[in-house]
Amino acid sequence: MPSGSSKSSKSSKPKPSDVAAETKKYYIPLIKKNYSDTWKTSSLLYMRPCNLEFGRSTSLAPPSFYVYNDDPVDFAIRWATMNETPVAFICAANDKRPGGDWETGVIGYEERLCRRSNLSATLSHPEPGSGVDCNYPIPIEGGIYSESVVVFRGPHDRYEKLAPEDWRALPVVSVPPERWPKLNQNGTKYSFQEERELVKNKLRAALTICAWHSISSVVIGDFGLGNGYRNPPQELAELWREVLLYDPVLRGRIQTVAFVFEDHSQSTAKLILDDIAKKSKGGSGSSSKGKGKSSSSSHSSGSSSSSSSASSGYPTDYQIFQHVFDPSEIQRVLSQPDPRLGLGNLIM
Repeated sequence: MPSGSSKSSKSSKPKPSDVAAETKKYYIPLIKKNYSDTWKTSSLLYMRPCNLEFGRSTSLAPPSFYVYNDDPVDFAIRWATMNETPVAFICAANDKRPGGDWETGVIGYEERLCRRSNLSATLSHPEPGSGVDCNYPIPIEGGIYSESVVVFRGPHDRYEKLAPEDWRALPVVSVPPERWPKLNQNGTKYSFQEERELVKNKLRAALTICAWHSISSVVIGDFGLGNGYRNPPQELAELWREVLLYDPVLRGRIQTVAFVFEDHSQSTAKLILDDIAKKSKGGSGSSSKGKGKSSSSSHSSGSSSSSSSASSGYPTDYQIFQHVFDPSEIQRVLSQPDPRLGLGNLIM
C-alpha cells in the first residue's frame, strides 16, 4: 500500500477550460491514433450490475481497509505500480453526459479527471459489439466500466503535463451517486428506507463491476459526499462497510479497499447541518432546490466551507471513515451477528 504523496512546489495554474480544450483537441485524438492497441479507448455499460451471476466465492475473508489523504487517482496508480496488479477507481459520475461539464470550470472530481485523462472519450464510446449505442443516461442502478483510462497530467492544483513515458492507465468504474437525499431531522440518516436501499445498491453496483472484471483492489474517493451530493457521511460509510463485509457476491472477491480523500478537512456533516439551520431560520437553502441543480455540480465543492470543521466541532468525512474502518471497529462489527443476513447468504 503506497503512502500519501508529497506535494511539489506550486507554479502558475492553467485555466481549467484551457486544459480541457487541449485534452479534447490534442491528447484524446493522439491516444486513439497511437495507443489504442495498448489501451482500450471504449467502455462497457452495465444496466443492472447487481444482477450479474457469479460462481461460488472461494474465500469469505473480509477485505483490508485503509483511509488516506491524497489524490485518489494518483494513489491508485502508485498502488497498482507497486503491486503490479490492477486497481480500480470508483468515480462519482454525472448520469446525463460523459464527464459532466468537464470542458468548463466545474470542479467535481469526475470533471477534473476528464481534463487530465481520456475518461470523457472512453465514456462516450461504448465497446464495439456490446449492443449499446450510447451509454447515457446511466441507469439509476447502473454503471460504466472503462478498462484503460490514460492519465497524462497531474492533479488539478497545477495540471502538470507528464512525459509520455510517465503516462499510466487505470480502470475506472463510473456510477452516479444519489444527490441531496431526503434526511431525518438531524441530518444523520436517510429518511426513507427505499432511498437508503437505492444508495446501497449503487455501492454494490460499483463494486460488482470491479469483481466482474476480476479486480480485487479498489480506491474510493469522497463518493456521494461534499456539497454536490450531501449523503449523510456516517451512514454512507456504514453502508460501504455493510456491503463490503456481508454482501455474498463481493465477500472474498474484493480484497483491499482504500478510501482516499483529497481534502481531509471536508465535512459533509457541517454542510448538512448548516443547511438545516438555514431552513429553521427561514433561510433559502432547501434540499428541493438543491436537487434541481445540474448533475454536474461539484461533489467536492463543500471543502472551502468545511475547512474549519475540526475546530468548530464537526467531524470531517476523513475522520468518520477513519473510525468506521478502523481495524478494531471492523473486528467489533464482525464479532456481532448480522440480523440482515442468514447463514445461507454467508456460505453462497
